[in-house]
Amino acid sequence: MKRLLVLTIVLAVGLSTVAGCGVDDRLSREEFSQRLQSIDQRGSEVYGRVADRAADLQPDQPLPADIKQPLSELVEFQRQAATELEAINPPEGAEEAVETLTEALHERTETIEQAIEAGRFTRTEFDHVTESGEKIDEAFAQLRNQGFLTEAAEHEGA
Repeated sequence: MKRLLVLTIVLAVGLSTVAGCGVDDRLSREEFSQRLQSIDQRGSEVYGRVADRAADLQPDQPLPADIKQPLSELVEFQRQAATELEAINPPEGAEEAVETLTEALHERTETIEQAIEAGRFTRTEFDHVTESGEKIDEAFAQLRNQGFLTEAAEHEGA
């Protein structure tokens, strides 16, 4: 009986120690930086294709056929990037910027989806996409200033 009690206590202490180890499974700065750099680069590429075709786009005009596919690709990328960011546990100090980035990606994704569905951007949607893009840029700038992104190139709107 005494042996069972000792075994139970040892097992309980062992489990609590193991459980305590996994509580803070934050990414290292290096891992986080690599993931963030990848998201930033992929986003810049996708956004660049949209920006090239959307330069002359005006509010309340029908979306040209050649812009719908790149916009859809941007929506899909942003959705994946937000999901990826939500699934990670960033290093200390990056949480707020990651939350801002994720929220802005969701906001811009929803707005672009609405415009694609309607076949045009309203003035309000244009403004909302711009505001969300500015939030994304600010979040990336904050992460860059904190040393989580090493590339000095200007962000192009992930």
